[in-house]
Amino acid sequence: MSSEHLQAEAIADNLDAAVECALAQLNSTRAEAEIEVLQGPSHGLFGKRPARVVVRLHDRAAIARQITVRLLHLCGHEADVRLAEATKRIDLCLTSSDPSRLIGRHGQTLGALQTLVSSMTDRVTTDRTPILLDVDGYRERRQDFLQQLARRLARKARQTGKPASSPVLNHNERRILHGLIKQEPGLASHSRDHERGRRVVVLLSQA
Repeated sequence: MSSEHLQAEAIADNLDAAVECALAQLNSTRAEAEIEVLQGPSHGLFGKRPARVVVRLHDRAAIARQITVRLLHLCGHEADVRLAEATKRIDLCLTSSDPSRLIGRHGQTLGALQTLVSSMTDRVTTDRTPILLDVDGYRERRQDFLQQLARRLARKARQTGKPASSPVLNHNERRILHGLIKQEPGLASHSRDHERGRRVVVLLSQA
């Protein structure tokens, strides 16, 4: 995606109107962008000359949101992209009439989109605040599922003394599950290949 999709040009009778028009094209605020005046308004011998400005996004969150919107459009997905409040990361919440298409099997489509958005945003900004994409609360539901799964696997491993395996999980969910098992005393975990992907195996610690 070229940088032209991260800027907008507008013409209006005065500077404020031109700026607001350009910002509206990018669905952004003045704080998220830098403004360059290409031409100021004036009244001359040959009539009235309008104001002309170009607005360029410089805020990482705004850039990530704009890239997400553009990618979804190119892929034929209809979704509303909203920036949610977060402290240590950028949370982009997607709302769609067909969320399953955006999530994909085991969250693979959503994960791939998040990786692509992060990579493309990194190319145009030096800020490296992590970017998280979510669709209709999917991430929160999966977090609850992983916490329940960790407790169930831990209980099974302790009761039977044998390894307990999770369903096939993507890389990010395996990382989260490993972190949850690490908090369980006397247990360890590792990933194992399966014909449909990779699972997390929970077992009694050797220590």
